[in-house]
Amino acid sequence: MKLIVCNDRDAAAEHLAVMLAEALAAKPALRLGLSAGSTSLLAYSHLVRRYHKQGGFSFRKASTFSTDEYVGLPPEDHRSTRYLVNAHLYYQVDIPREQTFVPRGDTLDLDAECRAFDLLIEARGGLDLVVLGLGHNGHVGLNEPGSSAKSRTRVVDLTPSTVAAISGGERFRSLDETPSQAISMGMSQILDARRVLIIATGIGKAEAVARMVTGKVGPGMPASLLTGHRDFVVVVDNAAVSQLDQETIEELA
Repeated sequence: MKLIVCNDRDAAAEHLAVMLAEALAAKPALRLGLSAGSTSLLAYSHLVRRYHKQGGFSFRKASTFSTDEYVGLPPEDHRSTRYLVNAHLYYQVDIPREQTFVPRGDTLDLDAECRAFDLLIEARGGLDLVVLGLGHNGHVGLNEPGSSAKSRTRVVDLTPSTVAAISGGERFRSLDETPSQAISMGMSQILDARRVLIIATGIGKAEAVARMVTGKVGPGMPASLLTGHRDFVVVVDNAAVSQLDQETIEELA
């Protein structure tokens, strides 16, 4: 596990964008798992600017798999993961649309959708790199507390704390319109990825970062399951590491 500390949220997002650009330059046919949290989307905006201004990498041969989608939202809904990744990334770069995969949250057979998504990832040879945010309760890719390392893509019930966190106005304007379920890429697919990146910023994520880094490893804190991964990098800002002591930060740098 490696910890990269940046000055603020924007600097952390830019650093993640540089890492993604370098990964695409090194392997154009990269298979990416992408979250759609607000800080991840900010990183994609930096990535788009780098793509247009500096170049040196392309998405033409890449394929992407979203880590989650809210149940009940059609792709054209402006709050859906499909809509957000299209707007913030796919429509602004040269990736073919048929190489971007997001589970359908509005399908009638959610279980079949989950199985098909797993089979698609397996058929493509697994994931090279996964980008994740970090929930206040330690969830990643909406794998809520209790998610095991062997979990597959499935429908998850969102915890009250997650529903409250995402109903604050950036994506959903009230508790009444916030979905209670989501399709979540399983921890097994994430752990099988060759590289995993988490981005976490702000004082509100400080406790989750500290628990992930120094707390007990187990399904009660899904992000902690990643700490034993062979190539796990956490990109944070100063506020997000405010509950870690300097010795720990230096050890992980």
